[in-house]
Amino acid sequence: MAAQASPKTSLWPDTAVRQALVIFIALRIFLSVWGVIAITVNPPPEDAPDIISQQLGQPILNEGWTGLLLGPWQRFDSLRYTRIAAEGYAHEPDSAFPPLYPLGMGVLGRLLGGTHASYLLAGIIISNLAFIGLLILLYRVTEKEVGPRFAPRTILYLAVFPASFFLLAAYSEALFLLLALGSLWAGRKGRFWLAGGLGFLASLTRLTGWVLVIPLAYEFWRQRLGYGRWRILPAAWSPKLLGEAFTVLLPGLGTLSFMVYRQLSGMPPLNRLYADYWYQDTSFPGIDVWRAVQAVFLGVGRRAGDPAMVLDLAIVVLLFVTTILAFRYLPRAWGFYAATMLFFILLPAAPLKPLYSFSRYALAFFTLFFLLGMAGQRPWLHRLILYPFLALLLYFSMVFFMWGWVA
Repeated sequence: MAAQASPKTSLWPDTAVRQALVIFIALRIFLSVWGVIAITVNPPPEDAPDIISQQLGQPILNEGWTGLLLGPWQRFDSLRYTRIAAEGYAHEPDSAFPPLYPLGMGVLGRLLGGTHASYLLAGIIISNLAFIGLLILLYRVTEKEVGPRFAPRTILYLAVFPASFFLLAAYSEALFLLLALGSLWAGRKGRFWLAGGLGFLASLTRLTGWVLVIPLAYEFWRQRLGYGRWRILPAAWSPKLLGEAFTVLLPGLGTLSFMVYRQLSGMPPLNRLYADYWYQDTSFPGIDVWRAVQAVFLGVGRRAGDPAMVLDLAIVVLLFVTTILAFRYLPRAWGFYAATMLFFILLPAAPLKPLYSFSRYALAFFTLFFLLGMAGQRPWLHRLILYPFLALLLYFSMVFFMWGWVA
């Protein structure tokens, strides 16, 4: 009697897993080596007042293997997350950052030793695992929503996007993107409890998570209410349907719960924090775009001549175009997500630094990468996307490693 074949346990034959791991490993090795080269060839001055202030009283990692492998990633918001992981919200400006990501860093960092380097390493581990999960999920979502032939290019363009190095740093971007994409995809599949739960966690990772309410509400309306048949008899509203309707609100409740916690803890309002520490205020959407146009084309303002400003403005135009195109070429839920996200991130106004961190925020626009993946089927367009992305990734990651502001 022939022996029965044992079931396959390896994930490697799975195309999504295999391509995600290849891209992750290549990008991880490249950025690690590039970071070492950047700080070795041109090390940042440790006694510079602006760098000392950005350290937030935490030790500088500049010795041995720890300095080489972790030192280049010890930058900007990473230091706020490590401080929250170690001390909680003991410092007023840190209370602008939602708790889920630094909470995970705190738990894992204490298991790794409880030092500053341990917390930073914990953040990088969490982000890297989330990035792998994001690539796998994005591949599979693209297969279903756009087409199998577009999936490899979609995840490739995300991986080489000029600000993609933030997905491997101790920043909350990778975890947020994984949770947000999971929430949207679960909603598209009609699994609203899962969608709401993931959206709730996403809103505890980044403040922008509340925007998931809009596409989830649309999907609930489309799938459960038959495209807006609101005149349903009360008896038709079963406990299950009412429960699913409640889950649509969970991303908003996540943001609200963080706000309530801040209020009860005596923390200052967010608008005051952003005005005092980041020189941002809330204004009519588009004011910063006009300021950016003046900076780039008229040389007006503090960011005039800043290459990152040019990138930020170009990304705004790209997001406007792809958000409009999303309603034509993608299911509408994705268009509603992109439109709401774009409106929200255009609300802040920063006269000193217009379009502050915009290139990093653009990572959350899945519609951008879906549509680029579709456009890249033409070889000349593929090269037009890939080569500039790689060159800009090389440049802006070097700027970041050398304590230059990128996003």
